[in-house]
Amino acid sequence: MGLARDNKTRKRAGCKLFRAIGLMLALALTSSSVWAAKATLNLKDTDIEVFIESVSRITGKTFIIDPRVKNKKVTVISQHEMDEDEIFALFLSVLNVHQFSAVETNGVYKIEQLQAAKQDAVPVFEAGGKRYKGDQLVTRVIKVDNVDVGQLVPLLRTLISTQGHMAQYKPTNVMVIHDTAANLERIVKIIRQIDKESNEEIEVIPLQHASAGEVVRILEALEKQSGNAKGPETSKPKFVADERTNSILLSADKKASLRLRALIARLDSEIDNNGNTKVIYLKYANAEELATLLEGVGESIEQEESKDAPRRGGRGGNDKLYSIKAHAETNSLVITAPPDLMRSFESVIAQLDLRRKQVHVEAIIVEVSEGKVKELGVQWATEAGLINFTNGSPSIAQVGAGALAYNGQDQGTTTTIIDGNIVTETPPSNGDNGAALGEILSGVSGALFGYVDPEQSWAALVKVLATDTDSNVLSTPSITTLDNEEASISIGQEVPIITGSTLGNNNSNPFQSVERKDVGVKLKITPQINEGSAVRLTIEQEVSSIAGATGADIVTNKRQIKTAVLVGDGQTIVLGGLIDDNIQESSQKVPVLGDIPILGNLFSSSATTKSKRNLMVFIRPTILDDIQSSDFVSSRKYNYMRAQQLIWKDRGVSLMPSADPAVLPKWDDQLALPPSFEESLKEHDLEQEAKMLEQRAGQSDQDGASEE
Repeated sequence: MGLARDNKTRKRAGCKLFRAIGLMLALALTSSSVWAAKATLNLKDTDIEVFIESVSRITGKTFIIDPRVKNKKVTVISQHEMDEDEIFALFLSVLNVHQFSAVETNGVYKIEQLQAAKQDAVPVFEAGGKRYKGDQLVTRVIKVDNVDVGQLVPLLRTLISTQGHMAQYKPTNVMVIHDTAANLERIVKIIRQIDKESNEEIEVIPLQHASAGEVVRILEALEKQSGNAKGPETSKPKFVADERTNSILLSADKKASLRLRALIARLDSEIDNNGNTKVIYLKYANAEELATLLEGVGESIEQEESKDAPRRGGRGGNDKLYSIKAHAETNSLVITAPPDLMRSFESVIAQLDLRRKQVHVEAIIVEVSEGKVKELGVQWATEAGLINFTNGSPSIAQVGAGALAYNGQDQGTTTTIIDGNIVTETPPSNGDNGAALGEILSGVSGALFGYVDPEQSWAALVKVLATDTDSNVLSTPSITTLDNEEASISIGQEVPIITGSTLGNNNSNPFQSVERKDVGVKLKITPQINEGSAVRLTIEQEVSSIAGATGADIVTNKRQIKTAVLVGDGQTIVLGGLIDDNIQESSQKVPVLGDIPILGNLFSSSATTKSKRNLMVFIRPTILDDIQSSDFVSSRKYNYMRAQQLIWKDRGVSLMPSADPAVLPKWDDQLALPPSFEESLKEHDLEQEAKMLEQRAGQSDQDGASEE
């Protein structure tokens, strides 16, 4: 077996050698020497490695062969002599046919597959540099001047070879193509024929009688119905109406321009009568308000024309030549006027009937406050006198008065004879059952200690108090309104406040007058959007709350700001605020006794109050200039409220586990209508069928259990 393999190897080597010798003999027969300037190549099923070696001998070039370049047979049929350049060009073509290429690097050619060649050091074509021909791989950068390179790439991609590559760079409008030099020359010729300047020109066509906006509408409708609408986008004529000068800007090629100019001239013809009537449906503006404005515009135009009438020979007189009526049901205007006045009215309407911007304003009221109170006092009472302090509540005098009212006054004894017997009675004291004392002690805060010695007739009252109060209030009212439209929101309560009382004769028929005051959060704004992104806001902000009561009156806290500010879109700005830090100390004592160290506290009363309040009001406007921005703000608020309802639903209703709290539908879902009569019947039938199936299943289970 080993000997047989050696014989086969020797035979293959002999065949390759024989073919190489045959190729050399063929070259020798057609010229005086293989190193001659010209040679004729005729090959049939020659191994590609032998072919590469022969070309290297003829041209004197050095080749590096990729290991994957093998097992290929080459056939070349030629009947004329070729020089070295022609033989090398033929060599490149043969390699290209067999999906190989020759890439030069520093005078050495690498023979490799076409797929790998585009990542190699392929030469780049430069204007005025070396010329490349035939099937040599080249990378070329092609500048396009008049056509968008993005439109050329899909057109030329099918012309690139399978192993070629094409890319675009839009910032400089260039194309980068990797392919053979011959194919690149063909693609460049195609690009040069396409890359021509457009023959479209922009013309300004003034109109004398017709309205530019109406003519443009007619032309656009005609172009949509014509065959031009099916052509490329660049070939379509374009029209723009300039309402200010009543002219049309036309962009089209020469042929279309002539046709459209003739059509515009026919449409811009004078109307025979002196007036016409139009119904103009408004999109956003109010018809009644706009009709009043147009009446004023018409009067101004007629006054100007009446002044110029003698000089220009125009119409004059005091007759009103136009009529403007508003139809509120359809929000439209019915206008009768001459053509020139009609154009003026239409121009004013087009500029005023615009979608107005809206402003969403969010106010933020933050109040953080804290308060601390400390009191310490000792009061005394004896038959000889008392030590009474007023910087603490209650005083020992008030407590003593309440105790006396509780005990009442001694009425003495009475003696009477009943049935011949002498009876002595002591009537009960007329006390108030502790009503006065209870009222006095009901307002006590902190610790109150008292001691009474009835035998020695003295009493003591000790008051100790420490109070800490912290509050954090955050209110965020928000409101949405149109530009330059006042809007207000009020959230709170109506609190009754007594303003007066009247008693009749002998205290008969008493009555009181009560006024209800709004207590809560109020916000009133008037936004004005400038040309930029700033909003001018006229703001009235009020926050009020109930602080307590003094007698029959109610005490309320009130914070109010009235100002005008300029704020950017989405910017938060502070409107105003207050930072208040208040410390009050009071001390009352008995002279000399109150100054004794330590023991002096038994003859003094001290109270300290510290309060700190931080109040700030902020505002943030957001311009809603389209439907998307309105949806964004609305959906954000909507989803927040829905999330709160979902949290409530997950928590459940206390003591009512079967209750199902209501939840808003999703933002993008439509509110479902109640089911129709047919749907209700169908749902009822399905429920009945489900119950029957459950009953049958339960009966089957019972039958099976009884059989077991």
